[in-house]
Amino acid sequence: MRLLAVLPALLLFAALPAAADALRCGEYRSTDGGMALVFTTPNTGYRHNDISEPEPLWVDRSAAQTRLVMLDDGVAAPIRISADGQRIEDGGVVVYTLRQSRTCATEPSATDGSCRAAGSHCIAQLPAASPGQAQRACREGVGAGCSALLRQLRDGVTAAGSGDTGPVRFERPRACREHTPGHDPQACEALTDDALAAAMQSVGERLQQEDEDTLDSPLPAAARDLLQQLCLQHRSGRFCAEVAEQQLIALKPTLAVQALQVVCDAGRISACERIAPLRDLGADLRLVPAHRVPCGRYQADGGVIDRLVFGDGTRGRLHDGAIHLQQNGEPLVLRQLGNGDLLGMDAQTGYQRYQPVPGTAQCTPPREGRGSP
Repeated sequence: MRLLAVLPALLLFAALPAAADALRCGEYRSTDGGMALVFTTPNTGYRHNDISEPEPLWVDRSAAQTRLVMLDDGVAAPIRISADGQRIEDGGVVVYTLRQSRTCATEPSATDGSCRAAGSHCIAQLPAASPGQAQRACREGVGAGCSALLRQLRDGVTAAGSGDTGPVRFERPRACREHTPGHDPQACEALTDDALAAAMQSVGERLQQEDEDTLDSPLPAAARDLLQQLCLQHRSGRFCAEVAEQQLIALKPTLAVQALQVVCDAGRISACERIAPLRDLGADLRLVPAHRVPCGRYQADGGVIDRLVFGDGTRGRLHDGAIHLQQNGEPLVLRQLGNGDLLGMDAQTGYQRYQPVPGTAQCTPPREGRGSP
């Protein structure tokens, strides 16, 4: 999932006036009932829509505008809270109404120099964070920090286990430091707006470049081990989906399924559906080089593409032990599992297990070199 998908929403947020803050602990529901904000303390909680996994959030009150900080997306956007605490306006786009109050849990402490203590400014710093900062944010439960670390490892900015001489602290500008001389919410507001706008521009430019590049080179084993540990320790669903993708690129389906299990446990139904057919494979959940293009029809349980047809007219070919073909104009890549089933490896078929349908292998067996475009 791309962060780019959330960027256009930021353009919808106009300047919102500060509100008398009476945020309640409990559940706020959107007008259509499809989205909920749940606050377990006056400053922490999660957003969910009953389909995907809950998205952890913070509330940042350091500037003139209160902001909702989405920890997995790496987005901080203005909200307005009604004086009686019954309504939350999310940029004037979505209105949430308090449906059920609850007793507040104990507020977690924010350690000096932590990502939480810096609030929105931590999120603004993540696109250009040092490896130490990214890893600190990740270990504090900020999924966007984990994702930033993954990008750094992929881009070769740092090596797993290497010494990091960059900063490991996050700081607010002086104007944003509450209860200190020089705290100025209006000046803080301008600084926060500028910092977040610059961060979002940086993220957008990088994601556009990633879309243009082919990011199919596997990360070194040490880097993947670090990312896998962070996924299992901090249980961040969105980040673990990114880790699973890296493990699949490295041809490690067992580790990919382990990471996707975290995503499933976090509440994403689609992840549960993807890994269910793969868990049954046991020792056959491994990839072996394919030596010929298959023949006949292969079926998967759901997915975007649930049927593959191999025949004399199929433009299938082998490359580096993988099966490449075109189906309905889509380029697909599959690899062979230990029991002869096929595993989808591209964006359309990723993680899908395709099993041969008995009685459909009636095509002429491909000879060496046959089927190459």
